[in-house]
Amino acid sequence: MKKMLIISGLDPSSGAGLIQDISVATAMGVSIYSTVSAFTVQTLTKSLNVRFRDTNEILEEIKYFDDVGIIKVGIANPEIIEKLRGIYKDTIIVWNPVLQSSNGLKFLDENIVKNYIKLSDFVVVNSEEAEKIGKFDNMIITGGHLEGERIKITYKGKEFYHERLNGNFRGTGCVFTTLFSCLVLKEYPAEEAIKEAGNIILKVLKRSSQRVEVEKLSNDWIKYETLDELNKIMLDIMEIGRYTIPEVGQNVSYAIMGAKNEEEVAKFPGRIRLVNGKPHFIGKATFEGKSHTARMTIEMMKKFPYMRCTTNVRYEEEYIENAKRYGLKVYELKREKEPEEFKNIEGQSLKWGINSIIKNLDNPPDVIYDKGFWGKEAMIRVFARNPQEVIKKVRGIIGLNS
Repeated sequence: MKKMLIISGLDPSSGAGLIQDISVATAMGVSIYSTVSAFTVQTLTKSLNVRFRDTNEILEEIKYFDDVGIIKVGIANPEIIEKLRGIYKDTIIVWNPVLQSSNGLKFLDENIVKNYIKLSDFVVVNSEEAEKIGKFDNMIITGGHLEGERIKITYKGKEFYHERLNGNFRGTGCVFTTLFSCLVLKEYPAEEAIKEAGNIILKVLKRSSQRVEVEKLSNDWIKYETLDELNKIMLDIMEIGRYTIPEVGQNVSYAIMGAKNEEEVAKFPGRIRLVNGKPHFIGKATFEGKSHTARMTIEMMKKFPYMRCTTNVRYEEEYIENAKRYGLKVYELKREKEPEEFKNIEGQSLKWGINSIIKNLDNPPDVIYDKGFWGKEAMIRVFARNPQEVIKKVRGIIGLNS
């Protein structure tokens, strides 16, 4: 994977700016280059002064970096955007041009900023900044300053909502922009990156006080959250399992971001089976062991990295019709067309099956089903971004969602 180049201001309080950016990118598993664009005098509650570095001096520091996949720019002299575009013609540029601090110290002039907006691929601003600069098609506008029970983010006319937490946190725009940049570098489409960045920052804020404590983002934390999210749906499965569990048993797998193997995919041990008509779990979710749904998840993520959750549901013709009526993208896998070299190799059959479906798709499938074959039970596989979404889709498939 290519690296992220971070060009941002140095905040001595570490509540925002370059130090936060580096912390976020590192926690997200992204390799970086970085340089300081401005020196500030700040505390966690107020900004007192800012001094921008010379643009040519910055360019001299970064001119040797030729494996940059994305550039995140924070507080900087706006002319640097034009210079970067000239050097990195095909590299994604994400700009977070902060106009002023929360206590009113002015960093940038909106009339100058607007001259460089179109040279960036994405520009992240809050709602107040968007009103001053003007709204452009490449803007991601965060609505933390607006009133309401939820926070609204808008992009290309679409709206995304997240829970609003009580508190005044510094650095949210900086952290959101860096999270978004990391996800885009990991090949998330922009809309998926917006959703996931919002989800991640919300979880971090729930564990933070005063500033965004990005150190909460660690591999251990991500794994804990993955297991926790999967375990949360056990009660849902207990409720609907009598409608969904096939003869061979059921599993649900949920991968950490960027998972490359089954050890990075959480799953329930063994398989969930019906015992006296009720779903029976051997234990809570774990990263140990193997699962066919884990293998399918890994395969799906190779093309659609945000589709991190998979489950299997018993085949019923009615379920397929329900899925289509529910608006899901449904595809049939023809098991009889499977090449002989894949049939008898553990893990290769479903790998072939998924690839045969998704290789020509621009958007991920919700459902891939097959009607069975010699020695193979007919099955429905459901793909989603996370366990909550997979349960919602399954409820629609079995007719329990309106």
